[in-house]
Amino acid sequence: MSRPTTDGVRELVRRIGEQAALPLEESRALPARAYWDPEFYSYELEHIFRKDWICIARVEEVPDKGSYRAIDLAGEPLIVVRGNDEQVRVFSRVCRHRYADLMGGERTDEERVSGCVARFECPYHAWIYRLDGSLLSAPEMSGRPGFDKNANGLREIRTEIWQGFVFVNLDDDTDIPFDMTTVAEIQDGYDLTDWEIASVIDWGESRVNWKIVVENFLEVYHHIGIHKNVLQPLWRLGKCQQGHLTGPDFYYSRMMAGAEVAIGEEDGHLLHPLFLPAKQGLSAFQRSHTLLLAKFPAYLCAPGPDITFWFRSLPTGPETHRLEIHLLVPKENLGAEDFDAKMKEATDFLKLVQAQDASVNEAVQSSSKSRYATDGVLQTHEQPLWQLQKYLASRLPAQD
Repeated sequence: MSRPTTDGVRELVRRIGEQAALPLEESRALPARAYWDPEFYSYELEHIFRKDWICIARVEEVPDKGSYRAIDLAGEPLIVVRGNDEQVRVFSRVCRHRYADLMGGERTDEERVSGCVARFECPYHAWIYRLDGSLLSAPEMSGRPGFDKNANGLREIRTEIWQGFVFVNLDDDTDIPFDMTTVAEIQDGYDLTDWEIASVIDWGESRVNWKIVVENFLEVYHHIGIHKNVLQPLWRLGKCQQGHLTGPDFYYSRMMAGAEVAIGEEDGHLLHPLFLPAKQGLSAFQRSHTLLLAKFPAYLCAPGPDITFWFRSLPTGPETHRLEIHLLVPKENLGAEDFDAKMKEATDFLKLVQAQDASVNEAVQSSSKSRYATDGVLQTHEQPLWQLQKYLASRLPAQD
């Protein structure tokens, strides 16, 4: 296992470890340099995004045989594809011949991201791969002594599918197990296998470090600030029920519906406002709130009684990330009355919230290079920031 190679990275790893060991009441914000230092970012890529399990897609993004979705993760060009056997697999998009991106060449911008094909043809030298990654054709290579088509298929990436989410691990030798048991328990009542993406907000690339996005997604302290007229009436800060204190790689809270917006009361619970009918079978308690949770580093999900928000947020550089927000609904609601109009209303609402978040996140990113960006103290409502530090400390090896 590699260790920090520069004094700056060593110091950041040491400080994060020290802060992660503090009690919640004494917790502090991450050292500002952790949000922009290129060498520290490279260290994160090596030990987190290339070794841990990362959520990159939903299976319904590749609904048919030959459907594909291109994703870039930690500098690796990947492709999610549904094979002729209906199995969803993830491959490297790098051609085994001369390393061209299979989605390059004269493909349209749309085709570079998603589409449906019978096979994959490299745009450079026309090597052709089947949907299961095996090499079908390599022009003029039959005369090369010892050439073995079976040994030159696309590199398959370790993949696990959980409740319709596609997780990958770029490290064939990782000792980190794939384990969503705790998340499944937290999501009690929500098996997202039978939910589907109904709307997507493609926010694109923003100049914000990936950790700022995770922190902002999870902490509700800022509801009284940037969201005081939007989310604070819906999810009152004082009514948020924070989750387990000792989760090593997860965090959750329950954002209870405020009295001003509740649509009724049942079994002593104020019922959460809805855009669509609530999923069948949920208890009154489950219909009283939106669940907010993360499995670090990149599973960010907010299941609600009628709509679940899933954030696909992946780093693209030390100070940048790419974000798509997906609105998932139970399959039973896809034909609900006025479905399109209600989904537009929900999507517009989330766009407003995201625009507010983006404005402050970008400002935090910019200000993190100030000489005065030091020693921030956290409020206990910012517990997820503290737990993210514990996760970072567990994944980033310190100097011996």
